[in-house]
Amino acid sequence: MRRSFSDRILGGVCGGFAASLHVDSWLVRAAFVLLTTISQGIFGVLYILFWWIVPLESPLERRRGLPLILALALLALGAAAWYVRDANLLAAPDGTSMFWQAAALLLSVVFLLRQIR
Repeated sequence: MRRSFSDRILGGVCGGFAASLHVDSWLVRAAFVLLTTISQGIFGVLYILFWWIVPLESPLERRRGLPLILALALLALGAAAWYVRDANLLAAPDGTSMFWQAAALLLSVVFLLRQIR
């Protein structure tokens, strides 16, 4: 999968997903907004993560097709993040949630590794 160069509002993530799944990009955008609202921001963090990880397609070459395994892995990652947040597994000793700090640290590590490539 690649982020869309031509069908994008912010980073082209939803346009790339839509092209890979052969659906309208506005359906994918609406699903991301709905899931971000329901999950209290987790899918928003995933969007930013995909923005950093998934390469932008070249305007000269257009690749299509999201492997089923990648789609299932992304769904599992979202479900796991939701469970960790709801179960408060990332709690400080005083009981406050450390979920967003852990998410920011994970995104920072991903960004650093992407810069090293």
